[in-house]
Amino acid sequence: MNKPRILVVEDEFIVAFELKGALEGMGYTVCGMVGSGRDAIDCAEREKPGCILMDVSLKGEMDGIEAARHIRARFGIRTAFLSGYPVEELMTRAADISPIGVFVKPLEYGELEIALGTFFLSRAADIN
Repeated sequence: MNKPRILVVEDEFIVAFELKGALEGMGYTVCGMVGSGRDAIDCAEREKPGCILMDVSLKGEMDGIEAARHIRARFGIRTAFLSGYPVEELMTRAADISPIGVFVKPLEYGELEIALGTFFLSRAADIN
């Protein structure tokens, strides 16, 4: 059985690397680590991940919510957001994207593991 593939979009390398290790420890494959919205769109098109973990605050011309909006519209890929900001404001801005969830930094990896497991199980049930 193939491991679910996740794209990590985080512009702080140390955070991205730590997240990659945690995800791999949970049994996922990290198919890419990028640091900008434009790179996230390009990598999503190329790699076709099962989902994306996206920091809301990214360097460059678009933030994580705008990048996720493009990715969802073009490829149908769902996103979970990583944020250090108030969740309520973020959810208002991201409501049309239907995010998998919002995880506040510093991350609680147990919560992330449960949310991702539930997401991938529900996708598998939809396919069968």
